[in-house]
Amino acid sequence: MSDRVVWLVNHYATSQHRDGRSGRHEQFARRLADRGWRAVVIAASTDHPTGRQTLGPWRLRERWLGARHEFLWLRGVSYAGNGAARALDVLAFTALLLLPGALRGLPRPDLVVGSSVHPPAAWAASVLARRLRVPFVYEPRDLWPETLVQFGVVGRRSPVTLVLSLLERICATRAVHVVSPLEGVGRYLEARGVHRPFTWVPNGVARELEGGLDGEAAPADDRSAVSTASSFEVTYLGSMGRANALGPVIDAFHAAASRPGGEHLVLRLVGTGPDRPALESQVASGHHADRVVFEGHVSQQRARAIGRSADCLIANLLPLDLYRHGTSLNKFFEYLLLAKPIVLGASVLHDPVTDSGAGSRVDGGDAEALAAAITAVAAMSPPERAERGAKGRRHVLAHYDYDVLADRLATAFDDAATSGAAPARAVPRARP
Repeated sequence: MSDRVVWLVNHYATSQHRDGRSGRHEQFARRLADRGWRAVVIAASTDHPTGRQTLGPWRLRERWLGARHEFLWLRGVSYAGNGAARALDVLAFTALLLLPGALRGLPRPDLVVGSSVHPPAAWAASVLARRLRVPFVYEPRDLWPETLVQFGVVGRRSPVTLVLSLLERICATRAVHVVSPLEGVGRYLEARGVHRPFTWVPNGVARELEGGLDGEAAPADDRSAVSTASSFEVTYLGSMGRANALGPVIDAFHAAASRPGGEHLVLRLVGTGPDRPALESQVASGHHADRVVFEGHVSQQRARAIGRSADCLIANLLPLDLYRHGTSLNKFFEYLLLAKPIVLGASVLHDPVTDSGAGSRVDGGDAEALAAAITAVAAMSPPERAERGAKGRRHVLAHYDYDVLADRLATAFDDAATSGAAPARAVPRARP
């Protein structure tokens, strides 16, 4: 039994038990037990990005106890897309975190971690830490409201932006330590006058989810329905939202497929999200719609099997100044693990795909450059492509295995736990 308890508050944390896929916090939770920490992951009952409700009617919460970690799911509001219902889901989760009795039965924490995407949940975690008089660690995994501003969702001086900026600042100033998968977050906060110890803990990969396949050829039936023996399959795995910038990927495919030798190209898009209907319409208006395949949400293990059957993997980011603070998309590390050559559109200074030698990086959103990169990878010999993929796999296992990263996170937690709680107002003995 671990000596200390950490609460990991992440609205969108995924669980292999519930969701068929295991994300950053569950992977760390499993490993922290060997490093002196019992992790309790507190998440919403709604799946992201589908917005699907996983709790039965009238149930407010559900607790799952594992041998090495546990989950508590608090009831969220079902949603589709990024409209009002998703905003209500954010507010409901935040409110339930602070509702007396909602967290009853959980082991008392020695440390509370507030993880964003959105600042309200991280702020609520900081309130819990103050109630319980334990240290608070802030983990911004995305920079809100800066992300929303640069994506054009809200104006820089809108009330939403001002409120989210205030919550972000409160979280940072209440923290005794900041951790983030974005390597530039420490500098980002310092530029805003907040100086806190900072530890970069990127996302990573988990070998145990590979399903027994360790780089060998994937079975032929994992190819798409339109592929033939001579097809060159370009595959995307993941969400289909604005941040994933798949419009230029489709344009790039149409351009590459129209070039000499492009008649064998197939584009396979696996996943779901709010942009999928628009992307399907975009494909239908092109000249090669019969060679583009959309597939819905699949389990993490199934996605890896599909990725191993691909000839090339592709991803794209919008060309935003936001990314100078760092990128740590799960997709980068999952792609590298699959030992395939990668085409990446990203206007960034550094990325693990390029660092490993597995990928061809062009400017984000540049469809012509993406098309040229697809054409170049398709023209490589199979041994050349295999060597690129092998470089990526070796690199990700050496530097981004969760077993390696868990040591770094545990060290940050150890430091935070010994630093003492941030100053709090005198309150009576509180129970969350």
